[in-house]
Amino acid sequence: MKRILLLAALTGALPCFASQETASGFSLNQFRIVYPAAEKKGITWSMTNNTGRAYLMQSWIRPMDFTTGLPAAESDSKGPGDAIPLMVTPPLKRLDPGEQLTLRIRLTGMTLPQDRESVFYLSVKGIPAMPEKASQTGGQLVLAVVNNMKMFYRPAGLPDEGVKGAAKQLRFSLQNDALVVDNPTPFYINFSQVTVGGKPLEAEALRRLVPPKGQQRYPVSAGMRGEVTWQVLDEDSQQTAVQRQTENNS
Repeated sequence: MKRILLLAALTGALPCFASQETASGFSLNQFRIVYPAAEKKGITWSMTNNTGRAYLMQSWIRPMDFTTGLPAAESDSKGPGDAIPLMVTPPLKRLDPGEQLTLRIRLTGMTLPQDRESVFYLSVKGIPAMPEKASQTGGQLVLAVVNNMKMFYRPAGLPDEGVKGAAKQLRFSLQNDALVVDNPTPFYINFSQVTVGGKPLEAEALRRLVPPKGQQRYPVSAGMRGEVTWQVLDEDSQQTAVQRQTENNS
């Protein structure tokens, strides 16, 4: 079932879509995108304009800032070695009311690791068309609308059970003021919730993914001890079953 989104209006910033069950706004067919290597001709992603206005849609692929889990700032300088081997078409398109935008994402070079996932963001920015009267009188504030979807490139040969299987293999240890998560799997882990001794970790910290075959550290409050429970978001943005591990201090 498609999720319907309302436009947020924030001055001085590029607002994101706010998820709502409503008949107006934009509907997206996916919030998390998995690009299997087997799709040799690329994959598609779509959204529908349910508003009464036309939008100019700009679409592109962005790297992730792993210190925050958010898209990297556009101002970040990129060298030749930082080029993203993915392209999205069409990069620009007018989207009229009721029209569907379908994007094709395609791998342009075999430079990504083949033993683990890679992660990026698909960014889609919409600039609303100005009403004719407003364009004549001037003085109108036009706000761009941006949505960022995590996109995972998944090489061939990774375990079929995907994130659900990976969630069961995580290992946790408390080290001073941090909960350290070890991920031996080839999949990125995106937690929906983690608790230590029944106390939840802050959602902002959990934006940071646990890299494949690596680890991540999350801050914990003094005295947080006890059983660790966790759930992660799977390929369909659904929470996996709750997993538990008794406390393991290092």
